[in-house]
Amino acid sequence: MKTISGVLLLAASPAARAADGAAGIAGMLLSLVLILGLFVLAAWLAKRYLPQVGKPGPVKVVGATLVGPRERVVVVEVENTWLVLGVGGGQVRTLHTLPKPGENA
Repeated sequence: MKTISGVLLLAASPAARAADGAAGIAGMLLSLVLILGLFVLAAWLAKRYLPQVGKPGPVKVVGATLVGPRERVVVVEVENTWLVLGVGGGQVRTLHTLPKPGENA
């Protein structure tokens, strides 16, 4: 009896075996799309409902420019004050402090 079923399996048309393979690939691709969709949904929910995820804090970087291979000048806004900082060599130094432009009016 086992030999008859084995012969029938081998005698199956190549088109039937290809259809089974295509169905397997389609199922795998559908699973992949569902999993990726769940990742996107989880990221969106985390950004929307978890505190402090994707929300700006009290310190905002206004701009930065390189002045050397490892040094830069950074302008940072804290409340209504801009701080001009020198960053480099493992140190941060305040170079200048000024009110936020547009706040004087």
